[in-house]
Amino acid sequence: MVVINTDPWDEQAHNEESRDRDSGQKEQTLFSFQDLASDYYQVLRQRSRPRICRILWAIVVGGLFIMTIYMVYNLLRAYFRYESFNKTSIVWKDNVTLPALTICSSNHINYTLMKEVFEKDGDSEMLEVFNQAMDILEKYDGNEDLEELVMSKFDIFGKMASYEFQKGSIRLNFGMDVGTMVSGSPHYSFEGIGKNVTNPMNHMHPTELGLCIEFNDNGVFQQSCGGPKGGFSIDLNTNVRDYLPTTSSHGFTVFIRDPDENVMLNVGGFVISPGTETFVRLTSKSAKRLGPPHGTCKNVPNIYSKRNVKFESIRECWQRQVIQAMIEKCGCIPIYFAAQMFFWNKTHILDEFGEEIKQYRAQKEYEKRYEWANAEVNYTSLKKTQGTQSEKGLGDSIQSISNRIADRFMRAPFYKYVCGLVQETACAVLVDTMIKKRQLQFERCPEPCQYNEWDTAITSIPFPPTETYFKKFMKNEDLKTYEHAKKNVVRLHVYYDDIRVQQTTQIPAYQPHNFIAEFGGTVDLFIGFSFFTVLQLIEIGIAACVFRCRKNKDVKV
Repeated sequence: MVVINTDPWDEQAHNEESRDRDSGQKEQTLFSFQDLASDYYQVLRQRSRPRICRILWAIVVGGLFIMTIYMVYNLLRAYFRYESFNKTSIVWKDNVTLPALTICSSNHINYTLMKEVFEKDGDSEMLEVFNQAMDILEKYDGNEDLEELVMSKFDIFGKMASYEFQKGSIRLNFGMDVGTMVSGSPHYSFEGIGKNVTNPMNHMHPTELGLCIEFNDNGVFQQSCGGPKGGFSIDLNTNVRDYLPTTSSHGFTVFIRDPDENVMLNVGGFVISPGTETFVRLTSKSAKRLGPPHGTCKNVPNIYSKRNVKFESIRECWQRQVIQAMIEKCGCIPIYFAAQMFFWNKTHILDEFGEEIKQYRAQKEYEKRYEWANAEVNYTSLKKTQGTQSEKGLGDSIQSISNRIADRFMRAPFYKYVCGLVQETACAVLVDTMIKKRQLQFERCPEPCQYNEWDTAITSIPFPPTETYFKKFMKNEDLKTYEHAKKNVVRLHVYYDDIRVQQTTQIPAYQPHNFIAEFGGTVDLFIGFSFFTVLQLIEIGIAACVFRCRKNKDVKV
């Protein structure tokens, strides 16, 4: 028996399948398209499948493509936002390097020494003039023009500048030197063994606060056991009797810094008061930041660096702009800045500022209007003053300055552009007032891309604790009585409780390999796209070009 299939649907499907197979073979011969997208071919183009099925599958495939495009768009948007995260880890070590320390007196002029010298030289009137000048500048609130104020008090400020012109720089003659205030020997623990610090007189450093003492500038102080006994300790004699009447706080300003960081201004320190034992507990941190586009850090060359090995810190960036503002607004170079640049063989910077100041003074007819204010130091009178101070036992700091800078620093061409005390004090007050009123536009100081920092926990207790302790343990001729010690002595401990470093690293949230992996996973999940598909598309493109070129060649023939 012969069975004849009379179902037109089956017959039509059979014919369409034959045509599709023949067509597919041609396409496969040309482009291998079925290998590339056989799944889409089966559900969309194969005519043997019911029309309604192909329509439904077309909707599904279209939805998948739309979803894929949306997901890829979100991936691209997330990638090009260049987000990042901080990875923090705690690393325990055998020893941790202590930070560098800069310790300055909160009083920058030795008032006792100044009074003695004025009286000996018969210039008792100058002491009253000096006090009046400092009072005027101390009370300046920025509501009146400072230049007009100084000119209106010419009888006071003029005498001060004239004295400096004839006798020498007041700051150099009578500046406070923390090196002379060290009581006993500074001490730190290295590899569990107590060590005395090298003579502090060899580590003096001129700043806005006078001559400061620096420790661990080469980064050799390390702590291997936790607690105050394993860290750094120092006793200091405040010498309150030598403070200026206008000095508002008594004690020392302490700056904790990176060994290569330069401190010139009173920025970012904390004050320790006399009659206290202060404990500074440290937590060491090391940070690595990303620059654009993932982060905002920027490595700015430090033109004022001691050894030119570190990029500029935020504090150094601020100091640089303040000093430049003082030079631009007042037409002179702060003497502590000039001394630092001279010590570090950066006199080319001072020469450049000297040219700027020369133009500034020419434009304002400075020499005619302010001839009294050009306080060049008289080298001969400075040496004479040193002898007077040495007789009193207070000349070590001035002698130290003389040995280091008097012969060359005071005779250098740029020195005539250095500020006198009146200019420098008035200029510092002016710039500080302008900063508070936001009248100076400073550039934003960027965070360096790699730096060290220290968190501090500070506590203080009375010191010396008892009179018995003073008599038994504090053997120092300068500390004559227990009451004197309570008013003058400061004991400072800087230490780690835990011998560890907290390391923070900023890492891109989407790195290229992460993006490629997520992109591939997304398109493969929704539309089965992969690098293999990409290679096939490239193959199709090449094959199409070759086919067309051959076809055009055959037609021409």
